[in-house]
Amino acid sequence: MLGHEAARADLRRQLAAARLSPAYWVTGPSQVGKTTLALALAEEYLGAAGWPGGLRSHPDLWLDDEEGTLRVERIRRPGQGEPEGDPEQGPNLQHFLSLSSFAGGGKVAVLARAERLSEAAANTMLRLLEEPPAGATIWLCTSRPEAIPETLRSRCQPLRLGPVGAGAVQSWLTSVRGVDGERARVAAALSQGRPGRALDLATDPQLLERTRGWLSSFLACAGAPPGTWLELSRDLAERGSDPELARSALRAWASFLRDCCCLAAGADQLARWPEQGAAAGAWAGALGLAGCARRYDLALDSLARIVGHATPRLVLDRFLLLTFGGPPPNPPA
Repeated sequence: MLGHEAARADLRRQLAAARLSPAYWVTGPSQVGKTTLALALAEEYLGAAGWPGGLRSHPDLWLDDEEGTLRVERIRRPGQGEPEGDPEQGPNLQHFLSLSSFAGGGKVAVLARAERLSEAAANTMLRLLEEPPAGATIWLCTSRPEAIPETLRSRCQPLRLGPVGAGAVQSWLTSVRGVDGERARVAAALSQGRPGRALDLATDPQLLERTRGWLSSFLACAGAPPGTWLELSRDLAERGSDPELARSALRAWASFLRDCCCLAAGADQLARWPEQGAAAGAWAGALGLAGCARRYDLALDSLARIVGHATPRLVLDRFLLLTFGGPPPNPPA
């Protein structure tokens, strides 16, 4: 478990006092450690560290971390005429909670990416949370809380996880994951405080090179005609088969613009991407802190819009047009 010390300390206090909440609502950016935190608590609560096969083999843990919609038959027993659930996924949640604890302690259920709940599944989950069984604790983890009904969220204790410091992520990559220093530094800088994303960047050379390519394409827009800006937007929004493509590009651009703000503010030591220092310095000198901050804010706003499922092409068009064609001063070529 990396980071989130305050949340971990609070949970340990609840665990020591035998006052765990029947349900937790964990929000935060994707790949920041929400499901990891839930499983770390489950391991301590169930005493599963020495269990044969580890925590995920423990009979008192129910975990759904699959892709696709989480349908109602995964939450409750199917009614008459309804299809049976997938036997390979194990018991549905209602059945799991109805059983006595196998090891004689508590029970933990974890739903990763809870925004996958269908409407019927969410309604069934609400009924389960209204009368939770004693000794059981349910975790709903999501980076999209707005996609879950308020009635469901209101019955859970909220836990909000923020980004992990770049230095801690870099140290974790090198000391725990064995990533070489330079790759770990770049991956940590581009991850925006999300350890899972940093690990993906550090262990997938193509992903890291693609990220560098997005920044090169972004910098090439300076001094170029508007057609170049819109072509880049079209490439990211329409040609990529990866749904994370536009988000990942915006995160890379936001990291660069953050460095521009640091340099413009005279806080060079806070810049995270030294290999782009010359370009960031040129932008900082030409735009000043106000110009850099305006574009950084625009990048973060655009990222939030895409995460909120706005049309990527329209968001990227707007971002690039305002970044390179907005009020002076303009970014240097």
